[in-house]
Amino acid sequence: GGRRVSGCEGLPAARAHPLLGAMGAVCARCSEVKKGKGEGLSRMHPDMAESEDSAEGSEGDHSEVAASSDESGDEEEYKQGVEQILKHTGKNLKRGKTMAMREAITTAKKYGLDTSKITEAEKKLDEHKRQQLREEVEKEVEAFFQGDACKDIASTEKMVKRAVDADVGAEVKRRLTEWLDELIITRPLEASEQEHARTYLKQNCREFVVAATREGGRPVVMIDLEDGQKLPVKFALDPPLFNLLIVPDAADQGDRVASMTEVPLKSMVAGRAKDDKKVSKSRGFSVLEDEDVECAVAVRYEAERITGALCFLEPTLLRRDKLIEALAVLTAA
Repeated sequence: GGRRVSGCEGLPAARAHPLLGAMGAVCARCSEVKKGKGEGLSRMHPDMAESEDSAEGSEGDHSEVAASSDESGDEEEYKQGVEQILKHTGKNLKRGKTMAMREAITTAKKYGLDTSKITEAEKKLDEHKRQQLREEVEKEVEAFFQGDACKDIASTEKMVKRAVDADVGAEVKRRLTEWLDELIITRPLEASEQEHARTYLKQNCREFVVAATREGGRPVVMIDLEDGQKLPVKFALDPPLFNLLIVPDAADQGDRVASMTEVPLKSMVAGRAKDDKKVSKSRGFSVLEDEDVECAVAVRYEAERITGALCFLEPTLLRRDKLIEALAVLTAA
């Protein structure tokens, strides 16, 4: 005796399910409305209520119970559908799909989906967004090094901060930080810094001259570039400060004693031994331990039109640098 419902007729637009709007489905409930064997509906959505009078009491009561039961079943089906969409969207999450994932999470929360599943989906979305940011910033860094902005310290500092905040790859961070260090080290000195540097170099050179001119000279270790043997010697300076003398250390006579060498200061060039091609490629230098390699000083010179190279070993990096600086000031005087 009830009115038959076909298609979507009877499903009010105002009651369209939120999931259908979020996922873009159209009339999804239509497939759930099926005809029974002879008459009526095998399932009934609560919104598809009969418009007839409920004069027959018991039959009306039965209709209300059936509608309530169907609505509960529908809610469970919706939850399962949302869970599947959440799982599928999470697996296929990529650029341009973040909005769909966000909508799926919102719908899942509305229908009380398992909290752990929602948390996992939110974590995937957050990781995806961080990965997107990471890739975008790494591209920005590459473009940064192609422009003139990379020559500016302030601009480089901002790019370093952006890269760190985006958690870019270790190699990208290293490239940026090393470049910033180089910009800072090689920048022109300010007036106060220039004065401080001059004072420091003068004091360092003065200490070296005092040590090299006093009785006995300044102790140092010389490396034999043929076999790497360490020979104790002393630096000495002649009174007019024209020549640097390398003399054997009389207090430490071993199996071998270094021969005395006289090097004109004006022809001398000192630097890190590992950066000097001739010294660093010598047989004696190649057998040094890593710590000694870092602390070694190369001295190039020319005497009577003959060029030579010497290698000296200091105990620390600071002593290495102070020796190089002192010799540089002496040769420039």
